[in-house]
Order: sequence, then C-alpha cells, then structure tokens
Amino acid sequence: MTPDPRLPVDLDALTDAYRLGEIHAIRYLPDGRMNRNWKVAADRGRFALKHLTDRDPGTVRRNLELLRHLAAKGIPLAAPIATAGGDLVCETGGNHYYLCEWIEGEHVGAEMSLAQAEHMGTVIARVHRALADPGLGLPALQPGSAPVNDPDAALAETGRFLKAAERPDQDGFDRAAAPVLRRRLDLIAASAPLRPEPGVVPGPHGWTHGDCQDWNLIWSGDRVRAVIDWDRIRFGAYAEELVRAATWQFNEPDGRIDLAKVAAFLAGYRSVQPIDGAALAEAARRRWWKMLSHCWHLDFHYDRGDGSCDDLFFSDDLLMSWWTANLDAVEAAFGA
Repeated sequence: MTPDPRLPVDLDALTDAYRLGEIHAIRYLPDGRMNRNWKVAADRGRFALKHLTDRDPGTVRRNLELLRHLAAKGIPLAAPIATAGGDLVCETGGNHYYLCEWIEGEHVGAEMSLAQAEHMGTVIARVHRALADPGLGLPALQPGSAPVNDPDAALAETGRFLKAAERPDQDGFDRAAAPVLRRRLDLIAASAPLRPEPGVVPGPHGWTHGDCQDWNLIWSGDRVRAVIDWDRIRFGAYAEELVRAATWQFNEPDGRIDLAKVAAFLAGYRSVQPIDGAALAEAARRRWWKMLSHCWHLDFHYDRGDGSCDDLFFSDDLLMSWWTANLDAVEAAFGA
C-alpha cells in the first residue's frame, strides 16, 4: 500500500473495529469541506470513511440509523456499516468516524442537463416524503419564526472582516478579499430595504436532508445512484431546501443561476408532491439576503484559521453580484 501523509491517525483501530482485514489502498478525498473523507479498499470490500469534525456524533448516529428505513422506501443511498460492536459511529482516540459502502459513479455540477435537473427534483421530493413517515420516529415539530440578519449587524461583521483583510502584513487571500468586501458593504447598504421580514417561512415544513448539492449526489448516467452525507438532517421549510439546492447546483462559473434548470428541477419535484410558488419565491428572497449579509467562509478563514472554503467566498461573490442584479427574475423563476 502506498503511504499517504493524510491517513486517518486511527486507521489501525478502525480496521479492527470494522473487521476490515488487510487494507489494500486508502485515498484521501479532498472535495469534502467540513469533514475529512477517504476511499478505503480492504479485504472486506470498498468503503467511504468519514472523520467527523463539525457534527455532533449522537445526531449523526441517529441519522445513520434512519438510512435502513429510507432504503426500504426506495431512496438510493450508501448503506452505513456497523462496527463489530454494532455501533454506526466509531469513537477511537478521541475522534469519531463512520463507514459506508462505496458507491461507484460521478458527481455532476452546473453542467447538469435539463433531464438530470428534473430527476434531481424528483429525488429530493422522494426524500422529503420518506422522511415525513411517522414510522421513522423523528419528532413532530412545528415551524418556528425564521431569523433575518439585521443590516447594521451585517455591515458591522463585514467591516470586521474587511479590517482583518486590510492588515499590514496582507497575504494573497487578504489582497483578493479586501475589494470584494468593500463591494459587499455597498451592496448590503443598498439592498437593506429589500431584506425579508422575520417570521415563519411559508409552505410545508418537515425533515430534510439538509445538504442536497452536487458533492452529495452520486450519478450513473441520468439517474442518481446514491444520496450521501446524511449528517445534516434537519427540520425546516421544504422551499428553503429546494432553493438552496437549486442555487448551488445550477450556479454557473460566471455567477449566473441557470433558471431553465431551476424550472426543470421544480417540475421534477412537483411531479412527486406539490409546493406553492409563493413559498418558493419568499424562500429565494430569504436565501439571497442570508448569503448577502453573512460571509460564513470568512468565519472559517479569519476566526478558525481554516482556508478550506476560501474558493467558495469568491464564487459566492460572483453569485451574489448576479443574483442581486437579477433578483426579480430569480424569484419569478421560483414562483412560477
């Protein structure tokens, strides 16, 4: 086996816990943002290994326990693997991991076809429907009032990041981020009258996957072969998950959202279950303001010293510039 400097530090213990036998190959997967991931080939088979770094292990364990029921309802997914002791989350050396079967396929980005966009919509609708089954044992929650970032607070936070970027000993990231943040301050101030009001997001609510986007969908041709990474199952408005998924998935490199694919995606969703256009249009406004008023990537970069999401800061800036200039067209596409 070729040595890898980014091997999990607990590999020997994990091999024993999951009874993997001899490890033939292990490859670090650099595309994961919040956790660390590897592809493992061993005597027992091929698997995806995840090191949890930003999720509560108890919540992840609960979510993984749901997957057997979701698979029985026809949701395509990667089955979790239990340790020899029957646990779906392995704790060793102060770290937490989980293992799933490896699914062959590919990730599809903004180049997705209209047919694939429509199919993606049907898959998310099926996920929503499956998670709504009372037999899963998820608590029946009621929608709460959704907070909306205050413009003054948004300006203060963005100004704090600008001050950090304008430090005397600037590096390359600082020099690139500073002009973006100056533009962002102007954009927040000009857009403040358009921000949504706090309150309950309209439309149906329920348990959602929480992170439906290209890196969490494995495709084979025009069909989703597996929905992966169920770490973030949460209760919320279905419209919010749809808007988040669509604006991420159909975001072109120049910042444009492909509104034709949005329409196909929503048509696919509605072929399985209905959703109101007005709720989607309001969810789009809320998503736009949330992204405009909070540079979460810079929490990672400046507050945590973690540059893993630096590229997303600049791609999201292109998106926000285009989205703000085309706010009515985007909401019309979601509200149609």
